[in-house]
Amino acid sequence: MGNKKRIFSMKVTNFLLKHGAELLEVRTGEVENDPKACTFLFANDDKLSKAFIELKRHTESRRLMLK
Repeated sequence: MGNKKRIFSMKVTNFLLKHGAELLEVRTGEVENDPKACTFLFANDDKLSKAFIELKRHTESRRLMLK
């Protein structure tokens, strides 16, 4: 497992931060078609894994509410 995970979505980044993931760095200029877009680098660890599990639960519960 690598030591960093790249996230490109601001909404996902905010969710991960609220759920304890560790943001290491913010970069710009890495997205080919949008040089102003940000890339968020997170520590690829247990905190990030737990935050992704919460994101999955949140997404599934919202999907079920919309049915």
